[in-house]
Amino acid sequence: MRVLFAGGGTGGHLMAGISTAEEIRMRFQDAEIIFCGTEKKFEEEYVLQRGFQFQKIHARKWEKSFKGIFAFLRATFLGIIESFFLYRKFKPDIVVGLGGYASFAPIIAAKLHCIPSILLEQNVIPGKANLFLARWADEVCCHWRASLKWFVKAKKVHVTGTPIRKGILSGRRRNYYEKFGLSYEKKTIVVTGGSQGAQAINDVILKSLPKLERFSEEIQIIHCAGEYGYELVKKGYEHTKIDSFVCSFLNDIDAAFNIADIVICRAGATTIAEITAIGIPAILIPYPYAADNHQYWNAIEVEKNGGGYLLQQIDLTPEKIVEVIADLLENKEKYNRMKMFSKEMGMPNASVCVVDMISRLIGFKESRLVLLTR
Repeated sequence: MRVLFAGGGTGGHLMAGISTAEEIRMRFQDAEIIFCGTEKKFEEEYVLQRGFQFQKIHARKWEKSFKGIFAFLRATFLGIIESFFLYRKFKPDIVVGLGGYASFAPIIAAKLHCIPSILLEQNVIPGKANLFLARWADEVCCHWRASLKWFVKAKKVHVTGTPIRKGILSGRRRNYYEKFGLSYEKKTIVVTGGSQGAQAINDVILKSLPKLERFSEEIQIIHCAGEYGYELVKKGYEHTKIDSFVCSFLNDIDAAFNIADIVICRAGATTIAEITAIGIPAILIPYPYAADNHQYWNAIEVEKNGGGYLLQQIDLTPEKIVEVIADLLENKEKYNRMKMFSKEMGMPNASVCVVDMISRLIGFKESRLVLLTR
């Protein structure tokens, strides 16, 4: 089995691909897997660290200007040519589009090469690339049932969920608390703004700490502050009674999520897929400048289903954060209900569902080849 994953531009797109690739590698030990993506350094590093091949291709975002459109078309043309050469060399059985502008050329090239393809869509409102490519791909896998209405031109659409890392489902363990130097007896709040951190979230949490000290016997905090916010956030926690673990970036976010009782985070699709797979009540603060306001609509869906709170960044204040945390800590019935609703939204077996589809599509392809050669 040879599988090519195409896409990137953000960690969320890449994470879904890595999770799917790891499921393939676990089930098909002779599988050959390669990722093609943008020139962003973190993409190549992330893929190589997990033992997969990586190939850069030309890709560019769509921009509404003459110069931007020309640059997009030029990069897409070059990307299609590069994909042709890559397909001749690697001979993939299937191409999996992860969303984002880097999936554009490889999926078109796959169609022109008569190679089956699948698209993964993690957001409630699909991105422009997947909306366009849906008519070219054989099947689309999305996370939200609310996304179905957007894919009217797709051949087949399935609600599979977003593939997540296996470690997310490892469960609450005492050694995870020890890893962070925290107590098994206290409620754990995890604060994260994603791989790069989020200055707005860092600022509001630091200003909230004095007001949260009245809960210092009940709570502890794991705060992933990002590279640029780390020093300031670290100093902020030194002046509070609240037990904490502060880091710039957390490689073992799986362990943090597994001991989390409340998560304060952005509303990226992969993050939501992970916290709902476990069932963690969340305070979601969408990144206001995300493409097509994706994070806002993701957060709306979570709040509508009772799994968390939506706080827009423009309305973010220490008083509001403390009010919501206090409500969850003091109202056990409400907390348990939110935890249940969050878990009901989760799709922990998404990787299995997506790989089953990939296997089925490749199987149909192989069957047709057998018939043609007889």
